Amino acid sequence: MAIILLVRGYAAAQVTVRETIRFKDTVEVPKYQPEDRGFSLLKLKMQPGEYHIQNIKDLAQLNGQTITGVDLVYSDYPEGEDFSELNRLRILELHMFLPDAFNSPIIEWRIVKQTGVTQTGGLQNYFHGFVVYYRPLPSFEEEASKIKDVIEGKTPPSDSTLLKVFNRNANWKDMLVVCDVTGSMSPYTAQLLFWIKSNQRLNTFKQIVFFNDDDEKSTDQVSKEDASGLWTIESGNSEKVIKTAFDAMQKGGHYENDLEAICYAIKKYPENKKNVVLIADNWETPCDMRLVEFLKKQNIPVRIVVCGVTDRLNTAYLDLAYATGGSIHTMEQDLTDIAKIGEGKTFKLGGMRFRMSGGRFVQL
Repeated sequence: MAIILLVRGYAAAQVTVRETIRFKDTVEVPKYQPEDRGFSLLKLKMQPGEYHIQNIKDLAQLNGQTITGVDLVYSDYPEGEDFSELNRLRILELHMFLPDAFNSPIIEWRIVKQTGVTQTGGLQNYFHGFVVYYRPLPSFEEEASKIKDVIEGKTPPSDSTLLKVFNRNANWKDMLVVCDVTGSMSPYTAQLLFWIKSNQRLNTFKQIVFFNDDDEKSTDQVSKEDASGLWTIESGNSEKVIKTAFDAMQKGGHYENDLEAICYAIKKYPENKKNVVLIADNWETPCDMRLVEFLKKQNIPVRIVVCGVTDRLNTAYLDLAYATGGSIHTMEQDLTDIAKIGEGKTFKLGGMRFRMSGGRFVQL
């Protein structure tokens, strides 16, 4: 379900906001309790019948974090009253202070209606406002220690996405790998490095470009090469690859400059540009999707391994694979014929359903 917000005249200011949010169906519960989604959460409180956030200062906790979901929680009290206008204003209030909650197709929104107030008679004992779920950014030291334990065989990988994709696609040889090594990708970085150390003779990879941008506005690699936020390694020596990956993790930033890294890789290694494999974070949308048209014109198929897929898949990667004639690979499945999907067509991937609409993909 999508909702379009078009609001004018708010808090004595003339503003216009237009955003699309994908809501799940409204959830009805006697009294709200946050879900255990494996993420951290922040409660943004509002008074019953009001739309102003009371604890604005707490929003500082979300700086640099990846938002994964938002619950809008209200009470059906007085019972049966129409709260759609109040909830609309609440959404606008959140947009003013937390626009990042509106900027990714992977963020799941729920409206939660509490129905137990009439029975208990205690409206003030019920939470009203937003609950924002987010994935906290770990420190380099924490993640480096975990990765080393996996590489050295002390602990098994916490996720097997890459290992399963590589095993299913044993014909991949001499690939030009473009790999996200932002902090949240450490479980998959561990798998990549573990694979390289354990399977050096397979020659799966020829060159690797790690990306972990240090600038929110990634560089346009079309006009000139800029290695900022990018680290390359051509050696098959696993120790050298591991060192380069750790350097990228420690010195880089938090922004996903996927397309910039692909553009850089194909310019630096033009002889191998038909063998690009992108290892991407499902929970982050590339900050440089404007480069899609350039990559499309290069006629370079991009194989995209999407890490961290649960019941949602970031449709930005479907769009990228479609535009380049590439493919999508998750832990469970390979989608190799995405270029054949036409307007209005639906398809399944790992139990999820998608449709091509207006030249872009939407999850149903």
